[in-house]
Amino acid sequence: MLIQSGLVARGTFVLCEYDASTGSDDLTEISRKVLGKIPRTGAIRSYVYAGHTFNYLLEKDLIFLCIAASSTGSELVFQFLGEFRRSFESLSRKLNGGNREAELTRMLRDLISRYNTDKSKNQMRQMEQELEDVTDLMRDNLSKVMERGERIESLIDKTSQLKNESVSFRANAKKYNDDAWWRDQKGS
Repeated sequence: MLIQSGLVARGTFVLCEYDASTGSDDLTEISRKVLGKIPRTGAIRSYVYAGHTFNYLLEKDLIFLCIAASSTGSELVFQFLGEFRRSFESLSRKLNGGNREAELTRMLRDLISRYNTDKSKNQMRQMEQELEDVTDLMRDNLSKVMERGERIESLIDKTSQLKNESVSFRANAKKYNDDAWWRDQKGS
């Protein structure tokens, strides 16, 4: 699972949160501890704590925090945080009343689920594409090597033929020189 948990808070007061992790770590408790330690300066940061990356985005007085597996790339995490912020702001403008927290939590759950599903499928497709590209490259290289092998074989045959022709030429040239020498000897 890439994105394991997320929340949005004003200071240390959590407005909505969702924990998609299935492990033994209580990410809700850990995220609240981390939330109190986040400095209110800077816009985007990441920290590694308890085997997870804690990534946050500060926007005015709101903190958007997501907890991801340490193997998750920062590009994906910050893309998630940006989309989380946009979705939260858009939805919170529309909502009023008692079901606001439930709707925001549902939005966060769906967003985390989509990122975990779509992004892992995309990563799998990307890995399959890279594997296919490498396979094609290897096939191309192999055919070039085989083609070179055929050319080398052809060159070896031509070299052998040239050697035979040069031996024949040398013998004929020697015979011609000998004949010419005898003619000169007879004519003198």
